[in-house]
Amino acid sequence: MKFNKKPTTLEEQVSLLKSRGVEIDNDSAMLILSQVNYYRFCGYGLYFEKFDDKGNRLDKFLPGTTFNRIYNLYLWDEKLRVFLQKYLGRFEIMFRSILNYLMVTEFQDPFWFMDGHLFVNSIDLSNFKQECIDALERAIDNNELPAKHFKATYTESEVPPCWILAEILSFGKWSKLFGALKYQSHIKMVASRLNAPPHDMVSWVRSLVILRNRCAHHGRLWGYRFKIRPSRTPTMQRLRLENDSVGALIFILHDLLSTDRVAQLEMAASFNELIMCCPENFEKTLGLPKGFKL
Repeated sequence: MKFNKKPTTLEEQVSLLKSRGVEIDNDSAMLILSQVNYYRFCGYGLYFEKFDDKGNRLDKFLPGTTFNRIYNLYLWDEKLRVFLQKYLGRFEIMFRSILNYLMVTEFQDPFWFMDGHLFVNSIDLSNFKQECIDALERAIDNNELPAKHFKATYTESEVPPCWILAEILSFGKWSKLFGALKYQSHIKMVASRLNAPPHDMVSWVRSLVILRNRCAHHGRLWGYRFKIRPSRTPTMQRLRLENDSVGALIFILHDLLSTDRVAQLEMAASFNELIMCCPENFEKTLGLPKGFKL
């Protein structure tokens, strides 16, 4: 089908929302839509829409739906993203540090990540080498002093040692490398340092990378369902945490911070305070059991 929709003005967007049952008494509605984007705004409106028995949208909103209710939900979701970014950052830095420290001390090799014997065949180390070189060049362009010093001093080495690479290579790249480790003993070594279940560790880290990227790119979390699902521990199954939901990932992140007790306690207090201020019923939408608290 050929795309033939025409752009709408802010006035038309407000009129469309009204025609579908949204009560608008907010004088700033057009300003908000210009700043938020109509389609981003309507992503939060899905929570208030009517659906038929087959789950199809009816382009109508439930009675009592106001523009302010949708916008307040949008603002709350923004707070949730900011909250998660803080603790995802704590875990990401911890994970990169622990992985590299354990592997470099185990093999006494600053370039352990280039040893093909440590990985399954699915990873292309020649391509990974280029990604490391690219990361180094980006760090130099960003005036990162360790990267500049390495490049200026060690002219015969293209790839920096792991303790520099830990600071400049993305979470996603480290997650991919970690998941390609050939020997379960190495995965267990990292999981043990984080007090994490070894058989879930690769799955959990991969899922947190996806959550981190969604938060970093300002993606909607409210009602979002992830395609890549983390494995569930017996505790998660008992709590009936839906593993395609943000709620399961919040639980996992909290669990992985157990070795940083201050951060873990702070995360729990902040999350419990945040959900107390949620303007709508959050359990089902976030995939959490009723009355859930960290």
